[in-house]
Amino acid sequence: MNIMENGQLSAFRADFMKAVAELQEKYDVTISLGPITYTENQFTTKMTVDNGRDRVEIERANFDLNVWKYRHLGLEPGMYGRVFVGYDGRKYALMGFNTKAPKYPLIIMSTSTGEKSRAPERFIKELLNEYYVENALL
Repeated sequence: MNIMENGQLSAFRADFMKAVAELQEKYDVTISLGPITYTENQFTTKMTVDNGRDRVEIERANFDLNVWKYRHLGLEPGMYGRVFVGYDGRKYALMGFNTKAPKYPLIIMSTSTGEKSRAPERFIKELLNEYYVENALL
């Protein structure tokens, strides 16, 4: 059966995510899936399994693990969740990095909406140079 041709991709994805959730519960781990790439006969994704279920602690550890790549921006370990006021007057929390997206490597979250988005390096340079607000959001 070709799920891609039969329009069953959404149902397959829901079943797959249910299976992932069951594995997380059974083994007390956190499973993170990267972007999914679809082709005619397959889909691929990167899967990371972390011990424990505290997603915030896992995200904080991943932030500190990758922050060395962004020291040129003035970022340091322990800055996960730090809140800044952007040039648009809104508050943003620094949530991590998308190391595979060189144009938009920073992951930020709007503190008012909780919406995460990607940002270019210049965004954080402006935040760090001008408007530091709080130690941490989380």
